[in-house]
Amino acid sequence: MTAKKSFLIVLRFLFLLFSLQFLRDSFYKWDGYSYYMRFTDFLPDLSLAYILWTIMGAIAAVALWLIVYVIYKIIPKSIIHIRLEHVIFLLFLVIVPQYIKRTYFSNFSFSGSFGINRLVIITIGVLISAVIIWFGYKYIEKIVYEVNSRITPLIWIFGLFLFVAVPLSFMGGESSQAGRKADNISQDVSQFNAGASSKRPNFIFIIMDTLAARDMQLYGYKRPTTPFISEWAKTAAVFNRAYAAANWTTPAAMSIMTGQRVWTHGVWHLIYYHPFENYDNNLPALLRDSGYDVYSFVQNPFAHPDTLGIKDPFLLRDKAHTFWLPPEWWMDILKGFFLNKPVVKEWIFERNVFAKKINSFRPESHVTDVPPDIVYNKFLKFISERQREKDKSQTPFFAWLHVFPPHDFYLPSEPYMGMFGDAEKYNSDKKQSEIEMLGSAYAPQLQPDVDILRKRYDEFVLYSDQQFKTFISGIAEKLDLSNTVIILLSDHGESFSHGWLAHKGTHLYESLVHVPLIIKLPGQAAGRTIDMKVEHTDVAPTILELAGISIPPWMEGRSLFPLLNGETMQSQPVFSMQFSNNPVIGSRHIDKGTVAVWDGDYKLINYLDNKKSLLFDLKNDPDENNDLYLSNPETAQRLLQLITDNIDRVNKRITH
Repeated sequence: MTAKKSFLIVLRFLFLLFSLQFLRDSFYKWDGYSYYMRFTDFLPDLSLAYILWTIMGAIAAVALWLIVYVIYKIIPKSIIHIRLEHVIFLLFLVIVPQYIKRTYFSNFSFSGSFGINRLVIITIGVLISAVIIWFGYKYIEKIVYEVNSRITPLIWIFGLFLFVAVPLSFMGGESSQAGRKADNISQDVSQFNAGASSKRPNFIFIIMDTLAARDMQLYGYKRPTTPFISEWAKTAAVFNRAYAAANWTTPAAMSIMTGQRVWTHGVWHLIYYHPFENYDNNLPALLRDSGYDVYSFVQNPFAHPDTLGIKDPFLLRDKAHTFWLPPEWWMDILKGFFLNKPVVKEWIFERNVFAKKINSFRPESHVTDVPPDIVYNKFLKFISERQREKDKSQTPFFAWLHVFPPHDFYLPSEPYMGMFGDAEKYNSDKKQSEIEMLGSAYAPQLQPDVDILRKRYDEFVLYSDQQFKTFISGIAEKLDLSNTVIILLSDHGESFSHGWLAHKGTHLYESLVHVPLIIKLPGQAAGRTIDMKVEHTDVAPTILELAGISIPPWMEGRSLFPLLNGETMQSQPVFSMQFSNNPVIGSRHIDKGTVAVWDGDYKLINYLDNKKSLLFDLKNDPDENNDLYLSNPETAQRLLQLITDNIDRVNKRITH
């Protein structure tokens, strides 16, 4: 067998295995993507992924053939008469079992099931292969050629797929959008409330991603994580019981920007893959239509206006990656080319054995590559330039600043890293990745490791606090704050308890959804502490009333202005939810997920999938350790009815 012929056999063989793997995974991936992407949007990304996947297969074929050829050349022919097809056959014996194991038995482990050491398994495999080659020596060449001949029809079929994939990959793109438009409700937002000042206030709206109220000194946490925010809030309104609309960024950010609960706006998936069409009913649009200049400085792509489908009102909305440090690793640079094709990005650069192996060689990082000062400094530079423009300086503005920290990885710079102890543990992205449970369940015996990781998180919170301090000082120098409202909020919290680490997932414990909300009014000299329960959906109506703009009927939240003014409001139930297992394409019927409701001192968490509920008395059990669902059935049923009635109402609206 010639070298050229042997290479073509290896190339054909790898092309077939890679294509079969791709075909199998395509069905699994589409099953997930179909929840929030139309097939016409998925197909172009799928085609490009197949092209790149095939190129990776060709590279692998070249590498394997070189190994085969080198082995063939270095084996002394005087010791054993071996031919090139024998080495290729040995390669098949190694690759095919690995392919079958990874493709169909990925969760099965010989070492875990039978207690066999991995080295022993490899040794046994080599010995079996040697025996097969020894006794089948005369038939190997025939087997290799026969297999090569038999796979020819499949090669032609997948070759046709590859040919068709090329033009399909150019379809779609950024303009290819899934989802729906918001229901347009006519309204008049041109008139301001009678009491509104002729000089309407500016708004600086800061969201710190993943900042849990329970880890803030301001809210009674044991560690000094927020010394500046605690001091700054002494002349602001502090809401002690503010709750997130969801336990992760995208649905929570959408609720903040629309004043609607998640079951209303329908954004509960990773819609960063393909943005919804323009969602008209949103706070920035109302502000723009009432004469405000609207800007965004959003560091998290999953909260970006483009992602949420609310980009039109923003005069400035730089892409999220412009607020990151330049990548120092070539894999990150390649990923950057596919920011608008995350299906390709996930498939090629994240979710395969080659990407994982390549990523294992990336440099270890001990400091975050998304520092908040990039966002803060860009805003300060922009607002300074804006103030010099007379026309602009007289126009009120709304600026949304969304900083990524203290979201994982928890990597504050010195001197914060290690400030709360165990400095040498989990102090880099690789070490934190090795836990392999960020955003997932963990066993009770891992709680000590989770507690150490929480120290890194708390240090990151402290780092964020000090960055915010520098920012507030910078604002005072560049902007007249006598007519500026500053709001500090978080999109969700972070969990280090109840067997759940980080966020997302099925749970809605306090650590995940109890968030800070601080509103500092212009010229406010005295602080105010507010204990009434409020939620994300209340923020947008509050901003509208402060701006003197009528609150539209499609907003489900209510203005908190009376509380800011020292008045009282009637308490009402507060909701949080996650529906990631429900589709948003088609009927969007809600029957899976988790919903939490707070009313009085009680909180009920209802898991829709298994019809399980947990009831907690937060006044006497703030850490949610004692489930009262069975011992207090009257309260449990009352709160459960609140959830079921609302979901029934939403499902009826969706169906009709």
